[in-house]
Amino acid sequence: MSGGLRVMIVSGSGGVLLDMLALRPWWQQHDTTWVAVPAADTEIALAGLPVTWQPDPAAWPHAAAAVWRAFRLLGRAKPDLVVSAGRRLTLPFFLAARLRRVPTIWLETLTQTGTPCGAARLHARLARLVLVQRPERVAAHRDAVLVGELY
Repeated sequence: MSGGLRVMIVSGSGGVLLDMLALRPWWQQHDTTWVAVPAADTEIALAGLPVTWQPDPAAWPHAAAAVWRAFRLLGRAKPDLVVSAGRRLTLPFFLAARLRRVPTIWLETLTQTGTPCGAARLHARLARLVLVQRPERVAAHRDAVLVGELY
């Protein structure tokens, strides 16, 4: 279904992908595009969906190049919102979204149980909204919203 917002979902593979797929009832109501790392699970799960494949940022030689790529892609896609639960691929997109004044939502994965690592704190700071899946995680991020376990 199309309509509503133009949403860009940024995803790696594994649990991050599962979290984003669990939000299907929400994102299917919008014009959704994906940016994903090519992997066996992402290629199967996202078959038939509009996807821009991006290399894992760990393989990119410079962080600035990753942000520039994201900035250009956001300029072409013109999303109203960027959503992710990821880490490595998410950072360049959240930085580029900040530069383009596109709001972001970061979903903390269910595996997060302890003190947020540096990447999690950075993503939470860059995000307009932080969603958490465990009640005890609400206090870990300023103004976090509890959504409960997604699957």
